[in-house]
Amino acid sequence: MKKLVSIALCAALILAVLSGCGSAGEADATASPEASPETTGETVNLDWDGARAAYDLDATVMTVDGSPVTWGEYFYWLYYCYTQYSGTFGAVDDFSVPYIYDENYTIGGVIEEEAKNYAVQYHALEVNAAAGGVTLTEDDEAAIAALLESDITELVGEDGTEDDLFAILEKNYVSRELYDYMNRMAALYSRAYADIYGSGGDKLTDEQVLDFANDYGYMSAKHILLLTTDEEGNAIDDAAKAEKLAKMEDIRAQLEGKTGEELETAFDTLMQENSEDTGLAAYPDGYCFTSGEMVTEFSEAAAALEPGQLSDIVESSFGYHLILREPLSPDASVLQYDSTGTPYNLRAVAAALLYDDQINGWISDAEIVWEPGFEALDLNALLGIA
Repeated sequence: MKKLVSIALCAALILAVLSGCGSAGEADATASPEASPETTGETVNLDWDGARAAYDLDATVMTVDGSPVTWGEYFYWLYYCYTQYSGTFGAVDDFSVPYIYDENYTIGGVIEEEAKNYAVQYHALEVNAAAGGVTLTEDDEAAIAALLESDITELVGEDGTEDDLFAILEKNYVSRELYDYMNRMAALYSRAYADIYGSGGDKLTDEQVLDFANDYGYMSAKHILLLTTDEEGNAIDDAAKAEKLAKMEDIRAQLEGKTGEELETAFDTLMQENSEDTGLAAYPDGYCFTSGEMVTEFSEAAAALEPGQLSDIVESSFGYHLILREPLSPDASVLQYDSTGTPYNLRAVAAALLYDDQINGWISDAEIVWEPGFEALDLNALLGIA
């Protein structure tokens, strides 16, 4: 029903809710939400303060692999998930209405399920990281302290205090304990990755990276490209296109009969002299890619080759390609980039996706035990809807 959200995303959720520091208690209502709903202009008064006070904030709602989730934490996720839902569909005046995308669920059931999933992610990480001996370092603790100072400056101002910050957070049902817990779990998420896979995946063996690459359909290839489109992407005329094809046929003829290192050297020379691929400077050793990342004709032609094998001339919507399949390298640059625009290498991508699989495994395998009365709350009654 719901794709699990990564812990890394959860780390930013508090600020997302606080972007306006507003309340979800009053909003325009729509009794039966549509895909693109129009609000009625009516006001729905949801008693979030009263709902939070219905139980002791330290009361255990459920355990995740034995780790207790308190009412204060679970309530925050209910509130957060409601703000996300109402931001899309409008305010809810009846949580028992069937969910628009799956009538087997009510709106309230969907919100409760999502709230549970958020809590499970944090606690499954906490339990499994501890079982693996992962602990925060002094640098991690310093970063958490710096984050607190940064949040004070951003949300309160340069002259703000911790008390000022948590007064704001409390308006959105984030206690000091919950704030600290979420930030520590976000730091633990990164620390567990580094401990298990190393920075950038450097604890993975070459064999592990290549096994991952083969499982995910990665391949590497160089190409010489002669464009059959102009700078605006429009097709060039037939005469110019024929000249490009004749030139590519001549290039192909120069490589005929060559194999191994001789082919590689000759191909590189001709690629540098002739290729019109604007990505050549960034990827001089070719592209490492998987399904859907390159134009179909290129991908299919490359997949049909063995490493070290040269293709015939391939035509795509971009132009004419001559492709040389390359062996996979664990440190090849892929078509995914960090915040500076630098491409990741295959090793880093392997580590990230393997870690994601591991986290999702922890989540799906988690033993969830609800305390009586909490598993299926009556949100209408809890929030004061008559």
